[in-house]
Amino acid sequence: MSNSETETKVEEACKYPAVAMYGPCTVSDLKQGDVRLWCACGLSKKQPWCDGSHKGTGIKPLRWKVSKEQRLFQICACKYTKDPPFCDATHTNLPCQVLQRQEVCPWQQDSHNSNSKLCTGCGWVPDF
Repeated sequence: MSNSETETKVEEACKYPAVAMYGPCTVSDLKQGDVRLWCACGLSKKQPWCDGSHKGTGIKPLRWKVSKEQRLFQICACKYTKDPPFCDATHTNLPCQVLQRQEVCPWQQDSHNSNSKLCTGCGWVPDF
């Protein structure tokens, strides 16, 4: 397998989102049966909901139907929860993992210095 084939396979396997916020969004305006698109890429300006910013990243939003009536929901904003769209406190240990992943990112030279809006190899986003 050539280097470019290996890089393509690794890139397809690595779909790291950006961290929108290290903590949950508290949402109170949901009713049973409501349908929302949860931002999975971390780029939306309308967190925790999708605003279409994921286009071109390869990461798609999660379509979520509210299954029960509840006063408050803790919705994940770090995008690394194992129970999307709900916060599972993964954000607690996430900052060090994200920094380490960004330091060793194999696409650091290419996508970190370009006009890319998200490096899905590590979750890096440019400072705008």
